[in-house]
Amino acid sequence: MGKKNLASLMNGIMGEPNQEVIKSDNQLIEPSAEPESLEVTEEMKENLETKRYRNVGRPKKGTTTSKKEETRATFIVDPELIRKLKYISLVESSLLKDIISEALTGYINEWEEENGKIKLPKKK
Repeated sequence: MGKKNLASLMNGIMGEPNQEVIKSDNQLIEPSAEPESLEVTEEMKENLETKRYRNVGRPKKGTTTSKKEETRATFIVDPELIRKLKYISLVESSLLKDIISEALTGYINEWEEENGKIKLPKKK
C-alpha cells in the first residue's frame, strides 16, 4: 500500500515537462529544461516514506500526546502549486501538511507584522 501512495504522489511530480510555447508580454518563449538538481532521488523517497509511517495509528489509551490539535480542511488550489509543494515535501523529507502549515504560519506572521496582531474571539 505504501508503494501505491508514493507512486500516486510521484505521478504529479514526475510528469513530462510541458513542451508548449508560452506567450509572455507578446513574446514567444520556449520553456527551458529543468536543472538536474530538481531530480527526485531514491533517498528522498525513502526519507519521506520513513517519516510518513512513523507514529502511524491511534495513540494507546492512557497516553497523552504533545501534538497540537489539528483540523481537517479542504481548499481549491492551482494544480501547479500543489505539484511544487509535493516536490518541496520530497526534497525536505517532510509531510505535505507540515509544508502547508509552515507556509500558512509564515503568511500570517507577515500579515500581523504589517497590520497588527489578530485578536480572535474565544471559542464557545
